[in-house]
Amino acid sequence: MNAIPNQRHLYMGTFEAEAYWRDAELASLPALPDRASSAIVAAMDELLFSFCQPGDALLTRYAISPVHRQYIAQLGFHPAVNERDLTDGMEQPGNVSAASVFELLSSRKTDAGEGFPQLEGCVLSPFAGLPHVEEAAHAWGITLHQPPLETIRKVNAKTYSSELKRSLGLRNPGHIVTSFADVAEAGRKLLRDGSFLIKDDFGVSGKGNLHITSTQMLDRVVSYLRGQERKGKRVLFLLEPFLEKEQDFSCQFTIGDDGCVDILSVQWLANTQFAYRESLSPDKAFMERLEREGYFSLMQDVGQQLYRDGYYGNVCIDSMTLRGGKLEPIIEINARKSMSLIKHQLDTYLAGKNMRGTLTNYSLSHDGSLSYEELLEGLEGEGLLFTGEREEGVMPLGANTLYVNTGGRDGENRIAGHATAPSRHATGRGGRPSGKQVRVSGIGASIGGAEEGRSQPDLSGTKEAAGSERARGKGRLYLELVAASDEEKMRLTTKLERFLAERHFTVLN
Repeated sequence: MNAIPNQRHLYMGTFEAEAYWRDAELASLPALPDRASSAIVAAMDELLFSFCQPGDALLTRYAISPVHRQYIAQLGFHPAVNERDLTDGMEQPGNVSAASVFELLSSRKTDAGEGFPQLEGCVLSPFAGLPHVEEAAHAWGITLHQPPLETIRKVNAKTYSSELKRSLGLRNPGHIVTSFADVAEAGRKLLRDGSFLIKDDFGVSGKGNLHITSTQMLDRVVSYLRGQERKGKRVLFLLEPFLEKEQDFSCQFTIGDDGCVDILSVQWLANTQFAYRESLSPDKAFMERLEREGYFSLMQDVGQQLYRDGYYGNVCIDSMTLRGGKLEPIIEINARKSMSLIKHQLDTYLAGKNMRGTLTNYSLSHDGSLSYEELLEGLEGEGLLFTGEREEGVMPLGANTLYVNTGGRDGENRIAGHATAPSRHATGRGGRPSGKQVRVSGIGASIGGAEEGRSQPDLSGTKEAAGSERARGKGRLYLELVAASDEEKMRLTTKLERFLAERHFTVLN
């Protein structure tokens, strides 16, 4: 949604925005930190290119790979981008700071804008409204068009979703608990009928949820929360019965300044352990069922209530169907952009070519020795790469999420960590002192000529750095699988997974 039409827009954002809305004084659920996953999430903002129209700008935490910029340009996306990392000089390699992209941008004005596109007058369209947006806008002359931060925070809380469900007379509104004793009491009651979930008020995909299946588990969590409460932390969680789902899905809509609710799409979701896996388009029969059961009318009511509470902008409602056939229309409310909205943007792009796709991702262990340029060349050589001309193929959506934990991003593994802006004679993250750009058919042309005597790319994925074996790290490849049918999608998936295995990528999900 372009909040102000006919103006240049700036797309940027930090995913897992919930961490920035959460009160630091709240008690937390037990969890293991995962620095590799945090680094991947920090690089996900490159997926926002899918929103960009001609003339728009896209700022990302880590500068987008020049190789990837050439690839998406072939697809018709030409955003003005930052050529320097927003974190340049502010983070140690392998250590992702807690600063959001807006905090980083607001501190960059002293750089006189070197390596950044012209932002003055752009209308900000964030992934989610976060702290430091106003400071960044003031420093760079960016136009804001969003509700107050406190409103955004309020309507994104799990407790808000629960109270809204109760006011609408929906099932399973949950139990809001404000002490470890409440957790113990409400939890034991819920366990009489089956297992239940404890949800952090600002939990996010795969985090902030605990599935409690026994009194022993409950007692351990209560003891953990008791210790935090005694140290002055406030307890605030939502307890809900665990529902035996059949299918996750979500609805994306926008709320205009005038309160008009515009439903954009519905997406089926595949989740793994509460974490996002992929989005795909539902069939006609499912959409007709939602219409018959009043789902879209309910979404209009939800949008109107959000507007009365001061919110406008993007909304994603998580829903599910249950075993036995019942519909659970509201699991939680996400008043922001979403992965499913990115899928909708790609759907719109592909619909213009009479094509369809599935947004998915692969969590991969690899050593970073196969560059992004070589990855695209290999996909092209196998007839797998989507180029806009073929009726099917793999459309990679970014490079940084794949390489952020392997000592560098895109191309030759940068042992020293993140690089600064590339020299005028380099391909940037490719790590090659050559004028050569992507040599994949139809993607880009050479602008400086290939380096004489240069060997062909090694597609084995087994290169070594300085004569020693490389360490493996975790990356994530986000992609759109473009296929005309489920059968073609399965064939494409099989070929892609064979391709990855042959190049020593290990699939982790």
